[in-house]
Amino acid sequence: CVVLPVEGEAAYSRTWVRTEGFVKEREAKRRLFDGSLVAPRGLPLLWGLLMNGLRAAQPQKDTANTGLLPLGKGGRVLALMEQCLPAELRVETDGTVTTLAAGFDFDGQLKDLARHPFAGGALTAHMKVDAGTGERIGVTYPSAGAPGARITTFAADGSLSSDEMVPLLGTAQSMIHDCAIVRGCDSDGRGGGGGRGMRGYTLLLDLPMTVRPRRMLADRFPVEYEPGAGGRIGLHPRRGPGEADGAGGETIWIEVEPCVVLHTVNAHQSDDGRRVTLTALRSTPSGEASFIESYSSAFLYQWVLDTTSATCVREGLLCNTPLEFPTLDGRLAGLEARFGYAITPCSIGGPNRYGPPNEGILIDGVAKLDLRAGGVRARWQAPDGFYLVSEPTFVPKAGSAPGDGDAGFLLVFVCAAAGSG
Repeated sequence: CVVLPVEGEAAYSRTWVRTEGFVKEREAKRRLFDGSLVAPRGLPLLWGLLMNGLRAAQPQKDTANTGLLPLGKGGRVLALMEQCLPAELRVETDGTVTTLAAGFDFDGQLKDLARHPFAGGALTAHMKVDAGTGERIGVTYPSAGAPGARITTFAADGSLSSDEMVPLLGTAQSMIHDCAIVRGCDSDGRGGGGGRGMRGYTLLLDLPMTVRPRRMLADRFPVEYEPGAGGRIGLHPRRGPGEADGAGGETIWIEVEPCVVLHTVNAHQSDDGRRVTLTALRSTPSGEASFIESYSSAFLYQWVLDTTSATCVREGLLCNTPLEFPTLDGRLAGLEARFGYAITPCSIGGPNRYGPPNEGILIDGVAKLDLRAGGVRARWQAPDGFYLVSEPTFVPKAGSAPGDGDAGFLLVFVCAAAGSG
């Protein structure tokens, strides 16, 4: 944890998140978990899940190392990974980090034993924050039962206000790693998204990176790229204050070209509400197991979706620079923003000692992206011998208006490579 005060010196602290798996291994004084990085094979994964369950009473270790979500007040933060339940933390202004609860399930509200996940379905690591309502919205997926997209919403006070499963159209379960939101606008014109009285949406990515657990029995990894399953983006109407799940109406499903999207940038709707624009990082793996075995570059891409005809009226590449882990000024999430940001790989290749994928990447820069005209507007490069080891975080300037989305600072963790001096 790094604290950057307006005046004075920065403060730095570090600690382990006391997850259930961490505590169990600490008490046992030995390793209890086998990892899941065994692609493209499936039998070692199946055996590892079984042995993890026997040794530690949980199929996967809850590393809680993918994302952080501020929740409510008092420095409350959730440490997230999509395969397991989150850990609840408290972060103090002096940089002290304390684990309050491991395997935090909101009094059982997040548990769904009928769809217990080995690879998804607990809580996504990529929650979206609606700055207008204070809601936190995320989408994840089950690994058992009928294909679905699970939309979890936290209210501004940090309580779990909704947990809704939306059926997918296809017969295969998609690995839904991220989502996007569109902000609505109430009858008085407040909210900033489109015209008066227009609902917002949660965008569901039903794309053909499919999850089929039975593949493991044939010694194949359960997650594969399956373009024959087709690609769809769902526009699920967000409920209003006091409304029940599904009160906004049916999900609008729109067919798009097959692809993989792990991370979105933003989405917004037109003033008349007829069109929704989604911007994300899109990749197209070369084969069914290629995405898991090797690195697939992702590029800035945009879809324009017509809500009336349920068609994609335009989709295309915005930038030919490989990018990863996008972000933007969070005050503009769900609204039209001109600028976004992402980190840029400088080297793609192997071997990756922690793979798969067997090809690793080095990241040494940040790009400022023009989400309207496309392309890279500016770049920041790390000093020679230094590389980025975190996603970028946008911090607005105190007292600023969001404007086009560049009134603020970008924070990244950078470290020197071994042997660089």
